[in-house]
Amino acid sequence: MKKLTKIAALLMALAMSVSAFSACSNTDADVDEDTDETVADGESTDDATGPALIIDGEEVDISSNPVIFTVAGIDIPYDEYRYMYKYFETYYGMNEEFWEQYPDDFTAFKDVLRDNLINNNFGIIMADMYDISLTEEDEAAIDDYLQQEKDLFETEKEYEQALEQAGITEDLLVRMITQSVTSERVFLDLYGGDDPLLLGTDDEIKQDIHDNYVRVYHLLISYDHFADTEGYEDYTDDGLKDAALELANESLAQLQNGEADIYELAQTIGDDPGMVDNEDGYLFTYGEMVEPFEEASFALEVGEMSGLVETDYGWHIILRLEQDDYVEENFDAVKEQYINKVFNDHVDEVLMNAEIEYSDLYDKISYDSIK
Repeated sequence: MKKLTKIAALLMALAMSVSAFSACSNTDADVDEDTDETVADGESTDDATGPALIIDGEEVDISSNPVIFTVAGIDIPYDEYRYMYKYFETYYGMNEEFWEQYPDDFTAFKDVLRDNLINNNFGIIMADMYDISLTEEDEAAIDDYLQQEKDLFETEKEYEQALEQAGITEDLLVRMITQSVTSERVFLDLYGGDDPLLLGTDDEIKQDIHDNYVRVYHLLISYDHFADTEGYEDYTDDGLKDAALELANESLAQLQNGEADIYELAQTIGDDPGMVDNEDGYLFTYGEMVEPFEEASFALEVGEMSGLVETDYGWHIILRLEQDDYVEENFDAVKEQYINKVFNDHVDEVLMNAEIEYSDLYDKISYDSIK
């Protein structure tokens, strides 16, 4: 099965569900198998508060699981919003003291929270857009994943108490698992399966790569190439940058005079780890690299080497490599890279253009609203 790089890159619901019983816990309580109570540090938690939403100092009725916002017609309800909120809050240690110290950052945090929730739902959004349905195998996979979660506990009672302690329901857990399975189904139906709806033929893919891709190898001398190097301890940032530029010019002269080999230099003094033991270099299309690197790469003829190309990373010396034979000889791997790229771009475009409608609650949510 093809690797779903979009899914891997996003904070996927299924991966999150594995930590569902710890990331959102209201306490550090352990389940007492002999009672219906939980115990934290030896104390009863009978009066521990459960999930709640506080707006303007008043508790909102969440029994109906109100919608916080809608994206492309897909509702994001409170329980899902709260779960993501608590996930980030726990992971990054964003407690009440943090927000009292950095109150102005909360708006940006809400944006990150919203974007991750949208990303997690991209499969649901695109399944609705392309009228894609889950197969029987997909439905069975959802059941299997849910069972795997339950198998983490010795008894059904422990499982239910853990859900309650984490402040989530089995319904939410199933929805998160469904998000992941649906994302995979969308990928397979549109690009990655046996008869994908939107993927061209192999010949069309090869032609697109020929017309719109470039393959290069490069030597990078970063601005801080000499940082932490003996003899440079007292250098300022400008001094380190000047020293790196001098080395880059020396390397370019050696390459132009035939005194050095770009592969050897990239693997011995170069600062891009991607070039180590990788003489295939990078195969990429427009929009994947920083602009000066991209422009210089596409401007070169096959076998031609650039001068110094400066980016935010430092100075590059770029060698353009032949690509048609390379693509033909490595087509399976190249096709996988190509599919992931077009799929990712498609998802990004859909999400970027998706209409978002906020509920009356959304703008009123503050750092102390989610309990």
